[in-house]
Amino acid sequence: MSISRRRIQAWACALALSTALAQASSAHAPVKILVGFPAGGVVDLVARAFAAQLKDENGSTVIVEDRPGASGRIAIDDLLSASGQGDTVALIPVSVAVLTPQVMKSAHYDAVRDFDTLGILAEYGFAVAAGPAANVGTWQAYKAWAQAHPQRSAYASPGLGTPQQFLGAQLQKALGVELQHVPYKGGAAAINDLLSGQVPLLITTEQLLPAYEAQGKLKTLFVTSHERNPDMPKVPTAAEVGLPGLEASDWFALFAKAGTPPARLAEWRALVAKLVASPRFVATIRGMGYGVPTAQPADFKRLLREQRDAWAGRVRLAGFKATD
Repeated sequence: MSISRRRIQAWACALALSTALAQASSAHAPVKILVGFPAGGVVDLVARAFAAQLKDENGSTVIVEDRPGASGRIAIDDLLSASGQGDTVALIPVSVAVLTPQVMKSAHYDAVRDFDTLGILAEYGFAVAAGPAANVGTWQAYKAWAQAHPQRSAYASPGLGTPQQFLGAQLQKALGVELQHVPYKGGAAAINDLLSGQVPLLITTEQLLPAYEAQGKLKTLFVTSHERNPDMPKVPTAAEVGLPGLEASDWFALFAKAGTPPARLAEWRALVAKLVASPRFVATIRGMGYGVPTAQPADFKRLLREQRDAWAGRVRLAGFKATD
């Protein structure tokens, strides 16, 4: 009987030890952050800044895996095929997450249904800028120029199916003059042609413009954020120039697959809120020209629904047809 009791005690100790080791291993299990854009781009850099914070916080092994292409869909597909235990997440602009199913026939997901949002790492808006072809300094001046030169009125964007294209559709309606859309393969090429006078107007993310604005190479007519950009404090907002319907903000959000265990979701959300508030992370993100949320949304699903519906309206306005 005593031998049996000792064996039971030994088994119990072994079980307790294995459980403790498993829990410790789980706490530091490798985390993969998927990025649907090229290495060295801003989404990749934000992901790596967060990964560094996460590693310092709890010693986790964090892998940032870039899966560029197909408007972010490749990374999204990888996320949706993951285990759903919260060890694989993706950093995606909210506008892209809700836009991709609207512009690509092969994207069969719904961000509201298929994602759980873990938190927002950075926030930003878009901007409308005029180049030397129009040679104007204000939105009202551009409006007068476009109405006087309708055949030359056009706007550049980083590509087909981008948020910037659909903001252009709204801009055209407000302008009352047809705006030819000139899509480029990325923001850099679009800026180059704006500066060289090939196109008179550009819609891009606001972070790309402060240096050119400071050098007088272009004139930013307004930003779509709710507040002015601190790096361009003299540039008005869309609401300030009489275009409240063109207010649009975007976020780099960290997503998990829907159905992630509630305890893991709560853990992630608390961790994101803590790390995003750290002085080092704030300084890094602001150094890139982006904002950092002072508080996380109370209802992530509501935010996604609002963004999905807002961009759907812009897609309809543009008359855009989804492609393969």
